[in-house]
Order: sequence, then structure tokens, then C-alpha cells
Amino acid sequence: MNQIMKNKIMEILRGLMVCGGVTNTEKEIITENWLLDFFRQLPYFQKYPERCGRFPIPGDPLRRSTVWALVKPGGGGCGRNTAEGNDTAVKNGGGGTPETNATVPTVVFMGHHDVVSADVYGEAAPWAFDPDAITKHLSEENLSPEAYTDLITGEWIFGRGSCDMLGGTAVQMAVLSEQAEAALKDEEEAKEKQQRSVAANLTGTFVTEEEKSLREDLAGTEESNNTKQHGALLFISVPDEESFSVGMRGTLPLLEQLKEQHGLDYRLAVCAEPNNRLPDGRTQVVHSGSIGKLLPVVLVQGKVVQIGSYRDGVNPLGILSRIVAETEGDESFTETCEGERSVPPVWMYARDLKEGYDFSLPRRAAGYCNVLTFRKTPAQVMAYFLGKIKTAVAETSQPVAVMTWVTLWQQAKQRKGFPEFWKETEEMQKKRLREQHKTFPEVTLWLMERTLDFLHADQPLVVFGFAPPYYPAVRSEEMKNADRFAIYKKALAALQKIKTEPYFQGVSDCSYCGLTEEAQSPAYQANTPLWGKDYRFDLEALVRLQIPFFLLGPWGKDLHQIGERVNHSSLTEEYPEVLRKLLRCVWLSK
Repeated sequence: MNQIMKNKIMEILRGLMVCGGVTNTEKEIITENWLLDFFRQLPYFQKYPERCGRFPIPGDPLRRSTVWALVKPGGGGCGRNTAEGNDTAVKNGGGGTPETNATVPTVVFMGHHDVVSADVYGEAAPWAFDPDAITKHLSEENLSPEAYTDLITGEWIFGRGSCDMLGGTAVQMAVLSEQAEAALKDEEEAKEKQQRSVAANLTGTFVTEEEKSLREDLAGTEESNNTKQHGALLFISVPDEESFSVGMRGTLPLLEQLKEQHGLDYRLAVCAEPNNRLPDGRTQVVHSGSIGKLLPVVLVQGKVVQIGSYRDGVNPLGILSRIVAETEGDESFTETCEGERSVPPVWMYARDLKEGYDFSLPRRAAGYCNVLTFRKTPAQVMAYFLGKIKTAVAETSQPVAVMTWVTLWQQAKQRKGFPEFWKETEEMQKKRLREQHKTFPEVTLWLMERTLDFLHADQPLVVFGFAPPYYPAVRSEEMKNADRFAIYKKALAALQKIKTEPYFQGVSDCSYCGLTEEAQSPAYQANTPLWGKDYRFDLEALVRLQIPFFLLGPWGKDLHQIGERVNHSSLTEEYPEVLRKLLRCVWLSK
């Protein structure tokens, strides 16, 4: 790896880090501007300004954007200008005309430019976004023994975002700029070849047959080098990966639009998520799948009585606690894949909804549970919880109804005055989310309660539904063109000492790279009160796209912690070289 490339990677990394693009702040937009300025100053994008831009995330109250840049072989214009994120074409179904009828083998470099806050740095927080300065403000007192050892070796780059995931993003940007320069060079060589051909035709009478044959052979070799060894490279960097993946969910229309306009064949995506290494310090852990995440919500309504009359009432806390006990840490729910095991259900919130204290049972109690899946669909998760809920209510002394959100919703729709009620509810919902900054689970529970109140429901019951976010479980090996992806896996194993695991269990934006038709489940949309204007993504687009991927980035440690760091040689030497060779493999494979 030449020193110029190493310097470029570090320059980009410092530039990205100093923006301080903490999730859900205006500094995310500062980072977007920095990214776009970087691409626009490259000669390639000065020649083709329509091949990079920003794409505003639809409906985002913070007005954030995805930044994208495309390098592809050959010149020509674009069917519709998306340089500033013109979403008119998207709304009309994509629009534009591909420049050629042939598809171009394409690799997608993907990542996010938001970072978590630097609060954990304490007094050192002001320097957290400067990789050089922060090393001077870290010590044995505020670092773990392992992190401090890495600090004094000088082999690691510390600071917020260095690992997750600005380091990997910096490398991808550097490699793309390198490919952009090569594309311009190829165009110049092709132009010179054409000029030589014209000159040869003009003087053809003075050229021997042997010279003519030699020129044709050379021209054929040049043409082979200029076409067969190059494909397209698309870079996308999204906001809000650290919160609810607003960026990646909102970028699906852009991916479809670029695919249509430029005739792109999305063969592989590489997400620059930092990777761990095995204890040998050499074998890097790479993932070819991303775990699914669901947030089941349970609202229990009991029967209020004074505690002295306990036997005549129904305590919703008792029912909720039995549901929690039946499901919390339930290993029978977990799944295995190639020796990897998913995490059992984990309850994140469970309490009564009573305000204040008096000598009576609470009226309602509620909770929500974090569920991670490999292959289970939302319908299967719902069936599991409904079964546990029915077991729990069977132990009560009085009848308790069990229903899903869609059932409650249908009952409410039949009641007089529902349209006016729901219109007011949607207005209140928007204020709670955007002005009062309530969470998705909080607003989901509020919607359930408000609907019960509208129905004047007073009988004991349990309502089940989902709250956002939803990350579909996805594996590259199960998408279309699985045979082709198997070639990429073998190539990657030959390029670097790796261990490929089937699922990344930290949830990632790769959940929105694709979805098989079998994995689709209308149960989620039907039973998620917030599905619609305030939370949604195009499930059908995921089925159409199906982009296989690697979660493959540089070697990093302690993301989100004070010791966050990325390995210097992995970042500036190993990772860029692997990306280069992986590009060539994808572009050359059939």
C-alpha cells in the first residue's frame, strides 16, 4: 500500500470525525455536506456531476439525507438528474432511461455517517472527535487494561467514530476515489485508441497487412482491459443507523432509481461495520447475514377493586408478570444456524400504568420485549407470544380476553365516530413523536390505551402488537444468485484469513438489503399501530433488490465506549487491499 493512499485514508477519517455527526443532531447534516464536498472536488464528479449527490430521506423531520456517489465505466448522461436528491422520479416509479440495455456488474459500498454521543468520555469529551488529541487525554485511569495496552503501542487510532464506522467509510471513500481516477484514465485511453484507429483508417493504404493485424490484436487487448476488468461502484452513506435506521429504510427508493437509470446489477454490498478478530489476532470475523429484530408489546387490562376485595378483581401486574416469566430468557425460543445461536427473548420494560398510589389494584400494566430471530417470521413470533399469553391468563380466577392489535382496531372502526376520533389521534400521535420526542414503544402503548378508552372497554383483556423498529432477518446465502455469492465467499477467504459467521447479532442496516418472498409477513404491518406515515419501509422493494452482502470492515474494538479504536494497519493497509481485490472478483465473475 503506497503512502499516498494511507495518507488519504487518514485525511478522510480526520475530516469525518471532526464533524461530530452525533445521531439525531444537526451535525449529521454537517457530515453530509463534508461528504458531498469531498466527492464534488474529484475530477471524475466534476466531469459527471449527476453521478453523485444527496437523497433526502422521505418524511424525515430533521431533513437528513443519504449521500451517494457512483463510478461506472463509460461516459454518457443520466436519464434523470438525482445529484441533489430529486425524488420526483422516485414518486413516479423510478423514471429515467438506462444509458444502455446491458446491465453493469455493481458493488455497493455502504455505511453510515452518524455516531453515538461522546458523553462516556467525561472530561475528555471535547477531544473525542480528534484522533490525535484524544490519545493525549486517555490514560490508564479511564481505559481498560487491554485498551490502555493498545494505546501505548501506537498501533491503534482512538476516538469517537474511528471504529463505528467512520474508519471503514473513509477507506471506502478512498478506494472509490481511486476507482474514479482509473475510470477517467480508461476513458482517455479508449479515446486515444479510437483516434489511432481513425488515423489508421485514413492511412490504410500505407499499412501492411502484418501491421494492420498487429494493430487489431493490440486494440482487442486494450478493449478487453477496458471493459472486462471494470464494473460499477456505488457508495452510499446514510444517517441515523445508530437509532432506528431511518436512513437505510429511506434509501430503498434511491437504490431502485439508480438501478433503473444506470442499468446496475447489484451483485454485492460491503458494509463497513467494524469486525472483531479471534484470539490469534489474525483471523477476522466476517458476517454474511444480519439478525432480525422485533419488539412485541403487551398491554394488560385488569379489573380494579380495593385490595381488600382482591378475589373479586384481576391484577394486570399478575398477568404481565406471568407472561414475562414464561418468556424471559426462554431458550426454547432460540434458533441455531451453523453452530451460532440466537439470543432468547429479553424484556426491556414491564410495569403498571397507574399514576400515583392508592389502596386499589392498577387498571392496566404493559411491557415490551426485545426479540432477535434467524428465520422466525413476525407471524411465528406472534403465535409464540399469544400461546404464552393464553397460558398466563388461564391461571386467573376470571375470564380474560386475548386479542391482537388488528382485532382491536377492527372493533374500533365499527364504532360510531371513529373517523373523527382517529383523525384527532393521528394529530396527537405526530406531536408526541416529533415535538414531545416520545419513543416508538411509548406511543404504541398510548395508541392501544386510547383505542380501548374509545371503545369504553372495561373487561379484563390482553392486547398484543408490535412497536418499531423492525429489522428483518436476512442471509446472503438465501437470496437470489446464491451460487454467485458462494464464489465471493471463497474469494474473500483466499484474500484474508477470516471466519465467516451466518448472522451479525448486533442488528445492522444490512437487514434492508433484501428479503426473500417466503420471509414476507403481513402480520407485522397489520399488528403495528404505528405502521404507516410515521414508520414504514418498502418490503416489496427488499424482495426486488435482494443484494447479498458482507459485513466487512477494519478491525475495531470497544465501539460506543471510551476505548473505541480501530487498528491502524488493518485500516490503511489490509482493508483497502481486500476491497480492491474483491471488486475485481465481483466484476470479473459471470
